[in-house]
Amino acid sequence: MYLTQNYSECILGKVEHLASRVHLLKNCLGKQKVSVKLEHYWELAQVRRTFAEFKWRVEQFENDDDLHFNRDYQRIEVTWNELMQAVDALLTALP
Repeated sequence: MYLTQNYSECILGKVEHLASRVHLLKNCLGKQKVSVKLEHYWELAQVRRTFAEFKWRVEQFENDDDLHFNRDYQRIEVTWNELMQAVDALLTALP
């Protein structure tokens, strides 16, 4: 239980970091013309899909027992990395 609780605190830090990146992304998208937003539609859809997967994995993690900690930890970390790469790629691609 101790590992799960510790990692839950780590996940909260990740979510706070993500929130700041998404805030930047929203500000950047808000300044773009509709044509630019449409041009990056698929990248934004990828961010949304990956976020939904991350959220689902965290929910599963909270309901699992300590026996599944390593498996869940690895899956959450992989999804987290994919999510951050998708957000950063979109931020970089926007003018």
